[in-house]
Amino acid sequence: MLTETEMNSSLILLEDCEKLKQEFLNLKEPRDIAALLDITYDRLIYHIYGVPDSKKYLEFKVPKKSGQMRKISAPSTALKIIQRKLSQVLYSVYDPKASVHGFIPSRSILTNAKPHLRKRFVLNIDLKDFFDSIHFGRVRGIFMAPPYNLPQDVSRVLAQICCFSRKLPQGAPTSPVVSNMICARLDSQLRLLAKEHHCTFTRYADDITFSTTLPVFPQRLAYINSDLKEDEEKVVLGGSLVSVVRENGFEINWKKVRLQHRSHHQEVTGITVNQFPNVKRKFIREISMMLHIWDKYGLESARKRHLELISEALKISEEEVSDFREKLRGKINFLGMVRGKNDSIYLKYLGWYCSLSSRERSS
Repeated sequence: MLTETEMNSSLILLEDCEKLKQEFLNLKEPRDIAALLDITYDRLIYHIYGVPDSKKYLEFKVPKKSGQMRKISAPSTALKIIQRKLSQVLYSVYDPKASVHGFIPSRSILTNAKPHLRKRFVLNIDLKDFFDSIHFGRVRGIFMAPPYNLPQDVSRVLAQICCFSRKLPQGAPTSPVVSNMICARLDSQLRLLAKEHHCTFTRYADDITFSTTLPVFPQRLAYINSDLKEDEEKVVLGGSLVSVVRENGFEINWKKVRLQHRSHHQEVTGITVNQFPNVKRKFIREISMMLHIWDKYGLESARKRHLELISEALKISEEEVSDFREKLRGKINFLGMVRGKNDSIYLKYLGWYCSLSSRERSS
């Protein structure tokens, strides 16, 4: 339970980034962490050690695009406030490389895709069980190691704030920036590997992409095994690339490895990159269909149809399905982000959506 002081406390720290960075690097003992996060030491220790695990986090599942389920571990309100403050500190400390686009302010899946526009080859690699593979020891280790060099007991408490069930929880405010800090060495090594082979490299969370305009993709990075039948075509990754990933504590999801030539559909973090940033035709058809159903049958009928179709397709309860209207608006916003706010298709669908919304309000 939150104390009155905690209920009235700010959710953010008011110091500037440089001051937060210096205070973080000067941490000498666990009590200094409490002072940095503007909370009493007793309350900090209580929330990370005294509260039972069952009350620290709410665990639930949400559907992935693949149809599988992703487990989310959402921290309790008190712990979330502590993690938000620590996240602010860590963002002040972490210096992202230009090739990193996930969980970075002003960067997105769009900025991650743009460096790979109009390339002859695009190689996509996915890291398996990304957050689950970042365990307590690794988190504690990054705080103890250069460039932070924090004492062991300080690093242990910081890792305890960030971890749940001895690993990085997907759903905690600290997890995105901590995952990037963990990947700093991986990013540097992959960037050097890309430079050596005249490729462009980016990473968005667990999605790694290499691309090049070379006439032949560098075989030391990847190649197609032509000995297999056409329907068994398989991408073979170079040993140096696989070694870098494994030496940094990650495994490759071999089902999601793709080497795409420009004569075929090229995609990076869900965005088509053959000529200009774009979405799949299927995505645009889905928006059109949702608007048409709303227009013809009304919002409530459209919501009901959406609930039935999605819950059946993903094998989830109707309570777990996102609201039809929110889903549609999100799709239209995404279309505008990718194709641009002046795009004719985006403006057409946005206008249609606004017209239907006005009709609902007047009815």
